[in-house]
Amino acid sequence: MTVNDLLRTIKSQLTSKKVDVSNLMVEGRMTDFHTYQRSVGIAEGLEIAKEIIDETTKQLDKEDV
Repeated sequence: MTVNDLLRTIKSQLTSKKVDVSNLMVEGRMTDFHTYQRSVGIAEGLEIAKEIIDETTKQLDKEDV
């Protein structure tokens, strides 16, 4: 498994977790506003992590050329 393969796998897992959090929010399973805010923060953190992976992958691709 290459580094790029590993990063793609991690990104896929992050996407899956974000979908899970989003589904809980859409289904109205938030018990209070604090839980909702926490879930929004988690979703944002997951998105930032995915962006970092994309940037890292691009950098690795440039170095391979």
